[in-house]
Amino acid sequence: MTDPTSFSYSFSVNPASRKPARDAELFAVDRLVPFPVGTDTVLARNARTGRELSVPAEYLSTLVGHCSVFRTLDEHVAELMKGSDGAPAREAAIRKVVESFRDGGLTLSAAEVCAELAPAPPAPLPAKPVVVIITCDRPRTLERLLHSVLANCNLDAVESLFVVDDSRSAENAVRNREATETAGRQATVGFHYFGAAEACELQDSLVSQLPEHAETIRFLIDRDRWQDHKSYGVARNFSHLLSIGKPVVVFDDDALCEAYDAPFADSAVAFTTQQREAVFYAQHDEWRQELTRRSVDPIAGHMQCLGLSVPEALSALGLEQLDQDALKPAPLPFALSLGRGSRVLITECGALGDPGTGTNRWLANMPATSRERLATTEGRLQLALSQRCCWLGRYGPTFRPHGTISQVTGFDNRGFLPPYFPITRGEDRLFGEMVHYIYPQSVALDYGWAAPHLPLEQRGWSDKENSYAIGMGFPARLANNLAHDPESSLASDPALRTAFLARRFQDLAAAPDNVLLNRAVEDRHDYLASQLRNLQARITESAGLPEHWRRYLEDALRQVESSRLDEARMESLKSSEIGLEGAALVRFWRDAWHRFGDALTAWSDIREAAREIVAQKYGA
Repeated sequence: MTDPTSFSYSFSVNPASRKPARDAELFAVDRLVPFPVGTDTVLARNARTGRELSVPAEYLSTLVGHCSVFRTLDEHVAELMKGSDGAPAREAAIRKVVESFRDGGLTLSAAEVCAELAPAPPAPLPAKPVVVIITCDRPRTLERLLHSVLANCNLDAVESLFVVDDSRSAENAVRNREATETAGRQATVGFHYFGAAEACELQDSLVSQLPEHAETIRFLIDRDRWQDHKSYGVARNFSHLLSIGKPVVVFDDDALCEAYDAPFADSAVAFTTQQREAVFYAQHDEWRQELTRRSVDPIAGHMQCLGLSVPEALSALGLEQLDQDALKPAPLPFALSLGRGSRVLITECGALGDPGTGTNRWLANMPATSRERLATTEGRLQLALSQRCCWLGRYGPTFRPHGTISQVTGFDNRGFLPPYFPITRGEDRLFGEMVHYIYPQSVALDYGWAAPHLPLEQRGWSDKENSYAIGMGFPARLANNLAHDPESSLASDPALRTAFLARRFQDLAAAPDNVLLNRAVEDRHDYLASQLRNLQARITESAGLPEHWRRYLEDALRQVESSRLDEARMESLKSSEIGLEGAALVRFWRDAWHRFGDALTAWSDIREAAREIVAQKYGA
């Protein structure tokens, strides 16, 4: 808005069907489609309500850009006044424009969303959860977790427990089997070891029943095929095949079956896409002394809301009504996706100890309260850069559009869930994106409590993990981007949306080399730009904070700026994780994307066959 005092108010407003909203009400400018109707005028149409308003094009672009989060009228006006001369006439003109949009039906009211999500009594889940522990060559951590489950879990509320062992060492596999059998003799439910022999048996049975999908089955779960790779996704695919038709709670082996309230715990519910909060500790004894241990174990904690609709989950969390403040941090697309049919398909919890992240780059992008605490508490920035000892989580129950997967995660496996990509890091993020793509109304619930995540080996942050320098990795986020935009499919049926997503993977696989290279470069530039914007904003906000925090941010900014590429060439593409480079690396991913597209198409049949096989071998 270059000159709000010159606003013209000859807007064409449809007759209002409701009284003007109260000034205390939270609202956001809705998703609007502009149709040019004059040199500088557009007809803004709200597809959700059918309301239309003729406005100057400049006003529409400004309000859509600055008013797409839930605020009061005064807060929207204050946001639009930033950087202006503060003249009362300018403020009055801006207020009139915002009121015209609000009263003309071009906004979404937080009260409307809250009414749609009004809490409702939850129906009990018809099945007990299956518990799966995923382990790989860490028998001591597995033994510790099994002991923790026996000591802290109400096993009467659990159907069965599987240890999915992805160990490469035969000696470790023997120890893991023995540990599972020893723990099982003390348990009141079945403890089942699922190692290489069991995996091969299930794979062979699936291939025998579904010979037309033999190659796809091997792509998703053949341990021998991926022997030289980090096969996180293979183990997670087995965890879901072993629990078809039931809720499942999945543990990483270096977690503990304990739950602790968050520091600064808050019972308020929030809907957001913002990053988690964090508090940093000098040692594990510090958080053990400061935080309150919960009487409920993590398995029961996950089952509180897993599989419920959002209204049912809100009731289970103790809410009689949803306050509009819960939507303040919700971006407009997320708010628009919510409805009474929204279901909690993934549940997560915070981490105590190792945050489980691959880099430390998230420090500068934490919410403001965590950033300020990190900057102003003496010595904590140094701890954050050297030690993996923190609480990373939510102050209270937090609904998100998709999961990112924690060290103890719940999944509603009663209905169709997609497969994991079998190898490499980032498989959990892609899985969460795909679930939301297939079920665009679904949510992930991040609880306001945390479970310990304590690898036995001492871990610190390497210089590379602390660095903000960004290399030219391939394929980076290309596959995630396919599932990141749920509106690319217009269908509502999950099967049709899954088929559409499968075709998107196969389409990516068929793209010419120059298109893939350009997409990768553009994706990298987009990520670089977002990092630069965030760091510049953090530096601007750091006025009044300690100098060491500002120096940290400025150094991070210099590292990002130095990451710019002079030239991107196919032969420069490398992947230490895959062990390939250049054209060979691109061929690897082409084949993988194409096969994963096939896997999305075949996965429903594979799941149904696995349901029968697992029921026959392990019982209902």
